[in-house]
Amino acid sequence: MLQLICLDNQKKEDKSECVLKNNNGSLSIYLAIFFVVIISASVFFIKEAKNRAIESSTKSLSSVWLLSELGKYDRHLYERYGIYGFYGNRDEIVKDINYMANYSFKGKLFINYQGVEVNLSSNSVANPSIFKKEIIKASASEHFKDMFNKEKEGAGYEPEEDNQIEGKVYNDAILADLPSNGVKSSISLSGFASKFEGVNSISSLIKIGSEELLVDTYANSVFKNYAYNNNLGETVFSNEVEYLICGKNEDEKNRKRVKHYILGIRQIANTFSITSNPDMKDRVKAIASLTGAAEGVTEALLIEAWALAESENDYQIMIRGGKVPFKKSSQEWATQIENVAEGIAEGYIEMDYTHGEDYNQYLNFFLFMIDEDVKLLRMMDLVQLNMKLNHYDDFLLKEYYVGLDLIIKVNNREVAVSKTYY
Repeated sequence: MLQLICLDNQKKEDKSECVLKNNNGSLSIYLAIFFVVIISASVFFIKEAKNRAIESSTKSLSSVWLLSELGKYDRHLYERYGIYGFYGNRDEIVKDINYMANYSFKGKLFINYQGVEVNLSSNSVANPSIFKKEIIKASASEHFKDMFNKEKEGAGYEPEEDNQIEGKVYNDAILADLPSNGVKSSISLSGFASKFEGVNSISSLIKIGSEELLVDTYANSVFKNYAYNNNLGETVFSNEVEYLICGKNEDEKNRKRVKHYILGIRQIANTFSITSNPDMKDRVKAIASLTGAAEGVTEALLIEAWALAESENDYQIMIRGGKVPFKKSSQEWATQIENVAEGIAEGYIEMDYTHGEDYNQYLNFFLFMIDEDVKLLRMMDLVQLNMKLNHYDDFLLKEYYVGLDLIIKVNNREVAVSKTYY
């Protein structure tokens, strides 16, 4: 019996020892797995930290490369129009970046430079939204203010048509390359008379925000118009602001179209002045009664003819640098109904108005009425044409850029970097 008990105790001890050995084995396995995980995580984090350091270094260095490329902006484009833009040849840029990258990474064995991809299209100056940003930035710059002041100091009007050199562009290839090619837009004065009641100036009809105001201010200072040359030197068109409004490829067509618009507005305003003035209406009735025709029809025709004659004189005053009241009293009237009725041409009648609006203010109103994208595209046209005329025969605005987007390939990873002038 005692022997059986001893054998039983021996078995229990052997079993306990076996369990202990099994537990020790499991613990060893767990510890091994734990250390493998820790080591793997450490290796991963070290590798990731290394990659992030390489990425950070690449971004820092590439910022210098980008600044080098952006520093090649065209001086003539900036000095004349306040626009930063560099000529972008993709192959040349890739060549430059590769040279600078290989030099920067030379001796850095942990960095394997594998090339670069260049994106220019999203930064083209010929994009209306980018062009707008550029001219708004230019309008607020000290360079623009200095240029604006210099031009205004020497700006003068040119009342005689003999002083104007009529510009024309007939070359189909040049016209086809213009940013506004294929875009059509015009101003309609239909229903305009209904807006005039209670209005005392053309400027009060202009409702624009600060950005639009800067765009139009820029246009008036860097482009000529028929009445003011702004001392801007040689340009393809003499009537540049008129081109923005009308978009014709001849100065004469743009000038005549703007004159048509001004006469249309002035005739509406002058007709309103006649019909709302009892003394002037009585003069019309008196003349109409002498004709023997139906007085109502004759009166309407006389009012229209008198308003048109006055409008022609208003236009002549404005292109000579003068102002014209939007609505006039009988004392402010220049032409005589008697001469109009007899068909007597009075010629230009000088009037020294102390209030009213000038030619530029009417142009501002027409600029306000033009679709903004169309206006911006036509501004690009003028920049392109004048750069061709004065600097580069093959100048195309779409080949100039305000920034660069790069994808740099290092260590089988892609690092995206971008930089613009604004």
